[in-house]
Amino acid sequence: MAQLDTLDIIVLAAICLGTVAYFTKGTYWGITQDPYASTYSAANSSKAGKTRNILEKMEESNKNCVVFYGSQTGTAEDYASRLAKEGKSRYGLETMVADLEDYDYENLDSFPEDKIAMFVLATYGEGEPTDNAVDFYEFITGESPSFSNESEPPLGNLKFVAFGLGNNTYEHYNSMVRDVTKALEKLGATKIGAAGEGDDGAGTMEEDFLAWKDPMWVDLAEKMGLEEREAVYEPVFAITEREGLTKDSPEVYLGEPNKMHLEGASKGPYNAHNPYIAPIAESREIFTVKDRNCLHMEIDISGSNLSYQTGDHVAVWPTNAGREVDRFLKVTGLLPKRDTVVGVKALDPTAKVPFPTPTTYDAIVRYHMEIGAPVSRQFLATLAPFAPTEAAKAEMAKLGSDKDYFHEKISNQYLNIAQVLQAVAGDEKWTSIPFSAFIEGVNKVQPRYYSISSSSLVQKKKISVTAIVESMHIPGREDALKGVTTNYLLALKQKQNGDPSPDPHGLTYDITGPRNKYDGVHVPVHVRHSNFKLPSDPSKPIIMVGPGTGVAPFRAFVQERAQQAKNGENVGRTLLFFGCRKSTEDFLYSDEWETYKKDLGDKFELITAFSRETPGKKVYVQHRLSERAKEVNELLQQKAYFYVCGDAANMAREVNTILGKIIAEQRGIPETKAEDIVKGMRSANQYQSVRFPLAKLVIITMSYQQTASHPEANFPPRPTSAMYNQNQIRTPRESQSQANASTPSTDAMTAMMSQFAGLSIPAANLTAGAAPMGPQLQYYFNQDGQPFIGPAAAAAGMYTQQQMAPAQLSELYNPYQTAAAVQQASYLTQASYAGFPGYTMMPYPSARAGYYADRTEHHKDVPGLENRRGSYSTTNESAPSTPYYGALQREQGGTHIAAVDRSVFGSTPSPQQLATQHADQHVTKPLPYKTIPINVDLDALLVQHPIIPRAIPAIFTPRENIRTLDQSLSNPIPNNRNVYIRGLHPNTDDETLAAYASRFGAVETSKAIIDTSTGACKGFGFAKYHNVRDSELCIRGFYKLGYEVGFARVDSPHSLSRGGSTKFFQESFNSRLKAEGDESSTNLYVSNLPKNMTESELGAIFMDYTVSSSRILRNSNNESRGVGFARFETREICDEIIRKFHGQPIGEEGLLLQVRFADTPAQKDLKRITTERRQFRTNEYNVGAYGAGSDIMTLSPPISSPVLPRTGMIAQHLPASRASGSWKRDGSASGYELRSMTDHDKSQRIDKPVPQQPLPLNRTLRMAVL
Repeated sequence: MAQLDTLDIIVLAAICLGTVAYFTKGTYWGITQDPYASTYSAANSSKAGKTRNILEKMEESNKNCVVFYGSQTGTAEDYASRLAKEGKSRYGLETMVADLEDYDYENLDSFPEDKIAMFVLATYGEGEPTDNAVDFYEFITGESPSFSNESEPPLGNLKFVAFGLGNNTYEHYNSMVRDVTKALEKLGATKIGAAGEGDDGAGTMEEDFLAWKDPMWVDLAEKMGLEEREAVYEPVFAITEREGLTKDSPEVYLGEPNKMHLEGASKGPYNAHNPYIAPIAESREIFTVKDRNCLHMEIDISGSNLSYQTGDHVAVWPTNAGREVDRFLKVTGLLPKRDTVVGVKALDPTAKVPFPTPTTYDAIVRYHMEIGAPVSRQFLATLAPFAPTEAAKAEMAKLGSDKDYFHEKISNQYLNIAQVLQAVAGDEKWTSIPFSAFIEGVNKVQPRYYSISSSSLVQKKKISVTAIVESMHIPGREDALKGVTTNYLLALKQKQNGDPSPDPHGLTYDITGPRNKYDGVHVPVHVRHSNFKLPSDPSKPIIMVGPGTGVAPFRAFVQERAQQAKNGENVGRTLLFFGCRKSTEDFLYSDEWETYKKDLGDKFELITAFSRETPGKKVYVQHRLSERAKEVNELLQQKAYFYVCGDAANMAREVNTILGKIIAEQRGIPETKAEDIVKGMRSANQYQSVRFPLAKLVIITMSYQQTASHPEANFPPRPTSAMYNQNQIRTPRESQSQANASTPSTDAMTAMMSQFAGLSIPAANLTAGAAPMGPQLQYYFNQDGQPFIGPAAAAAGMYTQQQMAPAQLSELYNPYQTAAAVQQASYLTQASYAGFPGYTMMPYPSARAGYYADRTEHHKDVPGLENRRGSYSTTNESAPSTPYYGALQREQGGTHIAAVDRSVFGSTPSPQQLATQHADQHVTKPLPYKTIPINVDLDALLVQHPIIPRAIPAIFTPRENIRTLDQSLSNPIPNNRNVYIRGLHPNTDDETLAAYASRFGAVETSKAIIDTSTGACKGFGFAKYHNVRDSELCIRGFYKLGYEVGFARVDSPHSLSRGGSTKFFQESFNSRLKAEGDESSTNLYVSNLPKNMTESELGAIFMDYTVSSSRILRNSNNESRGVGFARFETREICDEIIRKFHGQPIGEEGLLLQVRFADTPAQKDLKRITTERRQFRTNEYNVGAYGAGSDIMTLSPPISSPVLPRTGMIAQHLPASRASGSWKRDGSASGYELRSMTDHDKSQRIDKPVPQQPLPLNRTLRMAVL
């Protein structure tokens, strides 16, 4: 018999161990792959098999539409469910929702032609697929996907639609849906409609989804031959009460996530489906200031198989606050039945019950439904038929169909579902709503992720969490908006520290958990691994930027490097930029940094930025980063790793911009090249970021201004919720700044700036030596110590307010002073006005409340640019607009907009603002500027007659956004000699601009852009020279005087090849608009239709052609908006129809029919973005030129006072050729005519008494206001 040697024995032992392990897996050491499986087998239909073949699944369940989702936090899954639900109810599709990780993709090439696939795909992190979509993404975007057949193209039968969820604050915005769409089309699949993109960064995800899905369904119905039917709610789940069970029955789930937790046999691995109930080792508050709390919590994972690496995230599984649970159960009439045991079963074989059953209503609402989240407009429309009263039903229908009304009443107040139902129906109970509708329509509670603030090298089995307890005051809400998870953690902290009844902010959390399994000192968690990691080589230098709780992962990084240094390793330079409000208030871990400094020595440096430490001066991490530009660049050249953690909307984006500028300036290269270097760093993982909203509850942020220039907002409170049903809420939709680095919303900017135009500007009469006029005006000093005069903003905390010596006054530009005083004053440079209090920071005057006019009688669609041109010039830079009737006031107050002008603001400028004289100013004190090395006496040219005045300052443009001279002189387009000049005074006309421009060289053409409604310059113009060197000299000259100047955009795409590569340069708006068009589109947009026209009458207009479909847009009251769409067979027929019908009179009123191709989604986006930009620049110019900021400070006379006749004031400021009685708008695109200037109008001069009667509204002008 052979002898067994040692090796044989080892091999046999290994085989035996492997056998034992295999047969005991899941019993002693392992875990079932899906801890829900045993629980859900009864709840979900028995037909739901385990096949990974999606075609077999669709066949066996008789489905013809599958909605795939890639979701990280549950939002994409929710949208997928809503699409499936709508497809079934509206079009009779047999739909199913599919998790991408549940199926294989090799058989997609066999997808039937008569079926449809939908993809709802979220982008995670820096352009990555979500966890459940990784395999699909890698397969479908691979170089050569392997399909089951040999057909070419492999996906020729697949028809699909796609919607993406992204965040524009990330570089790779919505890259998932873009990459997948491109890959599918490359493989031969047919995309139906445009791929939609939702933007969480702009706070418009829900509206983006709704705006995409409606035209998508139209395109899909046309392509697949679907017929729309009346949508009737059909429940997905059957809810049955289990009379034989009570909440004490052992098989009843009271919030346990799966069967193992129910049976008390929880085992790992712990993940997004199976949390570990971890003991809390330590919890404390790092700081507590007023309503702000910051928690530090140590979570013990030693009893689990959980592990983490420095830089990972920990997920906390929250529970809803008892107050909100009670509110929901009360309003739905379920409060008496909260402990009733129910069973939930899927009626569809492909649907899944999202929680284990049997359970109770209380457990479902408390642990599984996101009842504290904002409610969707679409869900309210679904619930409307179940309203307890007809009035409530009508209100819900309106909220579900009217976007603006929904925003005003619901989303701006951040109401959750129970609060909405209470607001709509008062004390009435909503007992008719099927509970299945709530399971379908309210998102599932998702874990919240936090950057781990400890090093795994230092404490391997303890996870540190650093979190600000969220509490936000929303104007108009009686209660503060509280973060669900952070207040839950605060309650746990209070319990652990001896509070017998933890009740943070009046919230009652069930912190003991289901059946007291958490006992108040445990919390459900799991770990998610992250790519946010230190370099593997500790000798590499690192630069970290983390204000506020953004410092959490960097505490872990520094902690790890300190330990490495103690272990004798060579540690590289470690720079940490940290910012907070005050060193004595919210300086996180202030006592720890010196300890790390002792371990790391000179290798570690903490650079702090305290935004409110020094009165009148705010400092942010962005400023500190710029101050250390030289060292930062040197470290980057040593291959330092660069990390950012924090606010995605502002700080992270600004840091990215500043980093590019540092590289450009320090290395002497163009910024475009520096941007490429930064992108390369990201691609090489040398630049890493973890970005998050400052407060997840912030509704929307504004992208126009840098945060560093903002004082705190100081709005008066909005009307209370008690006014809701009285229809008295008429304030603009303001959004208040709640914390550092958050800014007011675009809506706030829109509402405020729309009030500037049309307001009377009094002369403040501040001559030399005068003091400010009462509390309205104030001297300020900006960050550079330069003085200026501005409105006395109540919260302009960052500006130093000082009394000046009278001798200094004549050297200041005061936009509110008289003409005589202006002659003696000089403008500050544009850069100096970067510190001016932003208009979004100004409080509303007490005498004025915003008024939103009803637009139901006017078209909501933006008309074509060819119908909206409101300037003499046809230059592309001219903003399309129609006359602004800001001078006309209704009895409700507020200014109004011309019927055919879809912009929120009017054209530039308002007539009353022209009452202030603006003459050429002489610079009485030289202002600092960069010396320009040219061999021409530029100063001598600038003082030639007529003297070019200083530019109207761009007072809202941040300093860092003002172009440098090198950028202004950049001219990559061959033979481009046209110069764009912005900052011109309102009295500049063609003749004046030509005189300014001709001193620099021979001018070929010049044009000042004039507003047709006022005759005043819009602030910009063009000068084209015969010689490009003269163009450059013109740029240098105007730049020296503070103008925004540079080579104008081109009218068509240009390219220039350099070094084998082709670079495309920025083209004009119209060229870009045309480029975004769809040359294959056969859909026409028809406007100016009579309001009583029907769809059949619209089709009858084109009776000589085959109309594929036609539709008239209607408002929530089913009234026509006067616009519609008609689709035809070919592009050629569409061209013929446009030639034949465009401009033809129609109906009894003889309206001129407007016909053009319908905008593509890309064209709509371009128009929206361009309009927002133009609106911002227009209003920035208004305030800079006329001091409109003083209007909102309620200077005398009051804003509500009668106004001057419009044309009379215009005449005073027009050249003689334009101030005649022939001032009239004949044949304007708007169809309305301003009355001719009469002798009475001419007599209304500013130097005469102002008549104190309101301007009468004749019928023509009444038609022109909204």
